[in-house]
Amino acid sequence: MKFKFPKIFKLSAKGRKRLIPTLLGLLVTLAYFGANIVKPAPIEQMANLLFDSYQRMAPREYNPKSPVRIIDIDDESLKRLGQWPWPRSLMAKLNDKLAQAGVGVIAYDVIFSETDRTSPKNIIDILRSNPDAVDEFENVSTLADHDELFAEAFSRAQVVPGFFFVNYPTERVPKFSGRYSWSGTPPIQQIRNFPGAIAPLPILEEQAAGMGFVSFHPTGDGIIREAPLIYRIGDKYYRSLALEALRIAFQQGAVVVTLSNGRGELDDVAVENPEIAKIRIAGTSFPTLPDGSFRVYYTKPHPERYIPAWKILSDDIPVSDWAEDVSGHIVFVGTSAIGLKDIKATPIRGGEPGVLVHAQITEQILDQNFLKRTYVMSRIENAILVFFGLLMALLLPRLGATKGFILSVFAAAALIYGSWYGFKVHQMLINPIYLLLSVVTSYIVITLSSFYLTETERSRIRSAFSMYLSPTMVKKVSDDPGLLTLGGEERNMTILFLDIRGFSKISHGLEPNEITTFLNIFLTPMTNILQSGKATIDKYIGDAIVAFWNAPLDDPDHEHNAARAVMEMMRSLDDLNEKYMAQSEIKWPDDVRVGIGLNTGVCCVGNLGSEQRFSYSMIGDAANLAARIEGLTKQYKVHVLVGNSTAEKLDGFAIIEADLIQVVGRPTPERVFILAGEEKEAGTAEYKKLIPIHKKFINAYRAQNWKIAEGYIPELEALAEPLDFHGYYDVMRDRIAIYKKSPPPKDWGGVYVATSK
Repeated sequence: MKFKFPKIFKLSAKGRKRLIPTLLGLLVTLAYFGANIVKPAPIEQMANLLFDSYQRMAPREYNPKSPVRIIDIDDESLKRLGQWPWPRSLMAKLNDKLAQAGVGVIAYDVIFSETDRTSPKNIIDILRSNPDAVDEFENVSTLADHDELFAEAFSRAQVVPGFFFVNYPTERVPKFSGRYSWSGTPPIQQIRNFPGAIAPLPILEEQAAGMGFVSFHPTGDGIIREAPLIYRIGDKYYRSLALEALRIAFQQGAVVVTLSNGRGELDDVAVENPEIAKIRIAGTSFPTLPDGSFRVYYTKPHPERYIPAWKILSDDIPVSDWAEDVSGHIVFVGTSAIGLKDIKATPIRGGEPGVLVHAQITEQILDQNFLKRTYVMSRIENAILVFFGLLMALLLPRLGATKGFILSVFAAAALIYGSWYGFKVHQMLINPIYLLLSVVTSYIVITLSSFYLTETERSRIRSAFSMYLSPTMVKKVSDDPGLLTLGGEERNMTILFLDIRGFSKISHGLEPNEITTFLNIFLTPMTNILQSGKATIDKYIGDAIVAFWNAPLDDPDHEHNAARAVMEMMRSLDDLNEKYMAQSEIKWPDDVRVGIGLNTGVCCVGNLGSEQRFSYSMIGDAANLAARIEGLTKQYKVHVLVGNSTAEKLDGFAIIEADLIQVVGRPTPERVFILAGEEKEAGTAEYKKLIPIHKKFINAYRAQNWKIAEGYIPELEALAEPLDFHGYYDVMRDRIAIYKKSPPPKDWGGVYVATSK
């Protein structure tokens, strides 16, 4: 059974030029669809930078009534109260004064993991090590331990100390506080796991209302865009400082975490690898990223958010002066001092205190003003990506580069505007980067592939047309397709007609396939010579060739080029006869001969034919005369005859006037010449001797001096034999014999009237 290729492989050139770019466009779409699932870091970083610019253009509006403040351990506080770390007794005072002012929750962005080196029991050793010490300082040892004072202060307020995770196991991990309620499968795969953590002192843990981690994990450029809300150590889940502060403020024992397979969510039937959708505390819920992180929506810097720590600790400033600013609030205690190195980069500014991130997260949740990018967003983006990908893949191959560029720009602008509109109006984080890259890449790939296919097709057309046209014509048509329209122009041209002598007899002795082989062998080198000689092949008519010079491109030396090409063709024919008559594999007729007619004159040349089919050809009286001249070569037993217009331009060539003849279909006679060779042949002794004798012969012939004319023929035949036109004189001898019996009129003038074509 013979295998048949699917129809897709048999498409037309037009079909391929649409199908292949379309398939490539679909592959590009598929690639970016997969990339949006894998989320490679370079593309994600581009999206991050875009979202950063959105925040700078449209930052979150600060709500001065938001019940969140920052107690700032700033440089002025360090200057007034001493270097960090401060004694825990001083921190206890800070804690108590905040509690006295009615603060709702005190959250420390500070890690109290080591004992206070300024506690009495620790300071005694320091004092005793002084060389000037003479006292045992027993009275100091009776003073209260600073860590205990601080722990007692914890008990008098709702305090959330901070801790941070480390990537190595620790002897102690933070006390597990609070519970989680999962709506869906617990997200073990989604939430990051750590082997250990640096926790507050146990004495502080015991008195704390809760604990929250302060760990951030910025992106590669160091900018904090997302803040984790839930991390774990094994099967114990911990909350961030902001989330724990909110839980304590709302007096909730549990935090509800809704997963993508939780009730009412998009994937509520899925059970594997669920993603976190949102978190709820009491009646307040907010969306998260799939791993439980929170995308922070920053405000511009606002000084009213901060209260310097020195102001709280000053005995000269009554609590009532600032109590209203913190009463019932969640306050975060942290530092903006440069030397304490808790400075973070945000999309808004490069140097913000780390405590600000916790405060802004809390503000957003309380104000219900946050950025939204839930687990379904990537799916929506992929749906949009597929839509635009199909649109581009289907339309671009049909529109072309310019219209395709306009469509691509429009699509890209629509995507960018849609992303910006979603952010500006709805605080939605719609990532257009994958979509934009898909559109741009699709345009480039589809346009380049279309260009490649067009050039390939053009090359194939050039190759095909070069079988019929000269390379110059092929290039001109390829560069200017407008030439492929009906119409023509008048040009002075040299036209060639070539015919194989006795072809009917030759064809009778050959099988059809042998005729085809013979013609291919003959026509190929002849065509090569013509095209190399700047000719345009008009047509092949069986065994005949029609060609012309000086069209479509200008050729000021077209007569010489035509004559040289003809002489080269005659030499090539001699070579073919010598080669193929000496072998037996290919059947070759004995000594193939041709007749060639050349004539120069004005013709109409251009795309001639019908609207359905046309060819680059010429038509005109000069072409008709060239055809008649070719026919005369058989009558005069010569290989090449040229018209008078051509002969006048062939100075230096071996040119011999043959006759003054009136061909069939023309009212006026035409002087025709034998083309016997180029400059080399014109320089031979035989040719130089032949010319004056031939002139005498022609003059005697036209004067009807038959005997004198006849007397020149033997010598002329001998001189013409090396130039291979001696048969001409044999024809003239026979004609003189006829005229002797039937003389022409006395006013004859030497014109021979041809009776056949």
